[in-house]
Amino acid sequence: MKKTPIVVYSVAGRTGVNVEPGTLKRLAGIANIVGVKEASGNISQMANVLHEVPESFNVLSGDDSITIALMGLGGRGIISVVSNEIPAEMTQLARACANGDYPAARAIQRKFLPLMNVNFVESNPIPVKAAMAMMGLLKPYWRLPLVPPSASSEATIRRTLVDCGLVSE
Repeated sequence: MKKTPIVVYSVAGRTGVNVEPGTLKRLAGIANIVGVKEASGNISQMANVLHEVPESFNVLSGDDSITIALMGLGGRGIISVVSNEIPAEMTQLARACANGDYPAARAIQRKFLPLMNVNFVESNPIPVKAAMAMMGLLKPYWRLPLVPPSASSEATIRRTLVDCGLVSE
């Protein structure tokens, strides 16, 4: 029987527990644990994870805004929030990093960093869903526990989408 591949999700901000590099080293020895979504936000920890785990272990960014840094250290890609809004652009960013074209990756990041940041103006995925609705990608239907963003957050999200060229005024 083939076992399901598992990716560890390291995000202390949501779980209250950090998955330490030494723990990931041990987990990497389990055949069906194939990688980690590293969302600690700690570049030094990411470097240590990459040092501890085998090269075949997939270390993926869990933070859109530091994907370039992680991939520069040897990470393999991203499990992205902002790719819900701009999938082609985030694919281009990750491919550029994988190909060593960091100037191209930085240009994409420079354009879309405000969007990456605004996605956390309230609890994720509320801002993402609101932005996608503003972009016409989905209907703004809110089912508990999700609620619409506050009026001020909604205005901030809209302004960011306008500034990024994703919607018109």
